[in-house]
Amino acid sequence: MFQNYLISFLIICFLLCGFESRAQTDSILNVVDFSLDGFENLYVAKKNSELLKINSEGKTLRVNSRKDLGIPTSINAENPLRILIFYREQGWLIIADNQLAFQFEIDLKQIGFTDPTLTANSFDGGIWVFDQGNGTLNKVMLNATGVEPVGAIDLRQILFTELNPQRLITDGNYLVLSNNNILYVLDRYGTYIRKIELDSEPSSINIEGTQVIATTPMNTYYCDIRYLSKPTRYELISVTNTRKWAITMSKQYELLLNDILRISPSKK
Repeated sequence: MFQNYLISFLIICFLLCGFESRAQTDSILNVVDFSLDGFENLYVAKKNSELLKINSEGKTLRVNSRKDLGIPTSINAENPLRILIFYREQGWLIIADNQLAFQFEIDLKQIGFTDPTLTANSFDGGIWVFDQGNGTLNKVMLNATGVEPVGAIDLRQILFTELNPQRLITDGNYLVLSNNNILYVLDRYGTYIRKIELDSEPSSINIEGTQVIATTPMNTYYCDIRYLSKPTRYELISVTNTRKWAITMSKQYELLLNDILRISPSKK
């Protein structure tokens, strides 16, 4: 009898350990991009054209897709009420709500952009678009009659360099354009403020107040936008297989080079 109880106890312990292990680290395959909102909801764009919303407990809440547009390039949930889903090859931008219901679609090439590559929400309800074709940062506004371009900034004349930026992020007050190992910081109106030089291309960029925080495979940089001093640098243990990274109070998210999104407990 005791032996039976012991065997049952060991089986239960084994199962509990298995559940705990799965709770500790999770993975999503074939991920193109991911984004987090302020409530720790995870939005994922996959190579099979699927778009997922997953809550902080790991439960999938919504699934949507536009298979006719192919593989999405990026998903941006910085504003959870206006999620931007971008398809670079087609020059197509979808605006979705926080349930991933499609609210509006924009054919950026049809309204004059030659090679739109990056998008972000602006503080005034518009959308920033970086056009690789002519090196301009543009803003478009949505109104009752459709989409209206309202201005273009030729960054080549301001920065005196050709740009091939990888990311465009904003917190409403500042814009950060990540171009290889350099971050260009602009204000909410697109006025250039300063640049921040890193050791390599960052896998994580955040704006917190007047601080820009960027993480490369080797270092984390803290830089106050208001001053021209060099950023403060902290060395990290080298991580070379991560192309995008984010951390919240409860979880850490790593998008690996093999398109696996690894989710583990936060080390904060």
